[in-house]
Amino acid sequence: MKKIAIDYFCKLFSFRIHNGNYEGLPRFFPVLEDNEASNLCRVISDEEVKESIFSIGGLKAPGPDGIPAAFYHNQWEVCGKELVGVVRESFRVGSFPAELNQTLITLVPKVPSPLDMSQIRPISLCNTTYKAISKIIVQRLRSLLPKLISPNQVAFIPRRHIQDNIVVAQEAFHKFKSMKGKKGYVAWKIDLAKAYDRIQWSFIRQVISEVGIEGSFRDLIMWCITSVNYRVVLNGEVSDQFSPGCGIRQGDPLSPYLFVLCMEKLSHLIFERRNLGTWKSIKISRGGPEISHLFFTDDLILFGQASISQAKTMKECLDIFCDYSGQQVSYPKSRVLCSTNVKERDAKLIAEVCDSPITKDLGKYLGVPLIHGRVRVRTYWDIVERTQKRLAAWKMDSLSLAGRVTLIKAVTSALLIYAMQTVKFPSEMCYKLDKINRDFLWGHSSKAAVHLVKWDTVCLPKIKVVLVSRRPRK
Repeated sequence: MKKIAIDYFCKLFSFRIHNGNYEGLPRFFPVLEDNEASNLCRVISDEEVKESIFSIGGLKAPGPDGIPAAFYHNQWEVCGKELVGVVRESFRVGSFPAELNQTLITLVPKVPSPLDMSQIRPISLCNTTYKAISKIIVQRLRSLLPKLISPNQVAFIPRRHIQDNIVVAQEAFHKFKSMKGKKGYVAWKIDLAKAYDRIQWSFIRQVISEVGIEGSFRDLIMWCITSVNYRVVLNGEVSDQFSPGCGIRQGDPLSPYLFVLCMEKLSHLIFERRNLGTWKSIKISRGGPEISHLFFTDDLILFGQASISQAKTMKECLDIFCDYSGQQVSYPKSRVLCSTNVKERDAKLIAEVCDSPITKDLGKYLGVPLIHGRVRVRTYWDIVERTQKRLAAWKMDSLSLAGRVTLIKAVTSALLIYAMQTVKFPSEMCYKLDKINRDFLWGHSSKAAVHLVKWDTVCLPKIKVVLVSRRPRK
């Protein structure tokens, strides 16, 4: 099994030859101001290093050196000065000792019973010292992202929220159901295969250079991703070491931000086609903005007018982006949806051009159902089932009242809050969810128990009494 895992990852992380010529890509990144560029390369302060270390959870899984962040938290007065020196020197010269970047890969199944390695997600365990360096880079980059990244991408960007894209998508597909006339719309939900693992290092370097990141700061970013050495952890044993030729790590604080910057190049391709008039965007209201695409990291939906030429333009943009970046679209897992006024024959032709199956329901987007009319109990019944499944795994007999209160507040209520930020649940469903939480708080595994406090009182805000759970109806 260990050999199978190593062979799989060696093939997945293998270098893919590219001629290094990126002249065919449009360049729409805004120019950084002098003070913004100089701020990236400013001297590292002691406080910056301390904040980055203390922002790491003390008992987060450590990397190969086995030192958790809690060690640095407790011994900062002893080892803090030396750690600051290592980090400061890394930013000055644009590199650090390669052993700091040794990484363990732990395998997390995507499904209950995985049958092959493609159904397993590789999560990287990085050394704490490396995470401190990575987090400082992230802190300096984050403030620039709202300027560099278009509004179509909402992941990891300050002051943007996942609910923004969910609401826009819901409105767009509501429009799809009520379309009339000759002009129809098409949506293409894209599935990128192993998106983090396939991205080419040369492409990342090209993107951060376009942004205006130069000198030792750019060198340090590239060193963070190219000096990696992996070992796979399997059944408590550690494999031999191997080096990747592409990809970024899931578990590295820097990876999501680099990935978002790289995905912006696909947005640039789309904007170029829009400016040329070959990409016909959709409008969901009179006088409203045009919508061509919605991105949340690697969750992509492309929108356009339902025509063969539009489908070819979409496919062309994806092919160009994948050729330059190393990404690979899983066409069989992607889906094409046309508005109700598009003829079935035309919809099939569009799906053939996109090389993806056609559907009447795109399922979920960012964990929320996309296609529905009036919200009914069955629309979100999976939330009830997930809540019941979570509660069934916890043994009420062995939990104190305070423990049950904490689980309701932190887990079951969180499942509801996420979905309810974009939709109002039916009263029947709210009552059902209230009953599940109520029975778990006061119940017993073998027999019913007395409810000692009225549920309305239990759910009052803390300022009045004490908060256990927010009522869905409220």
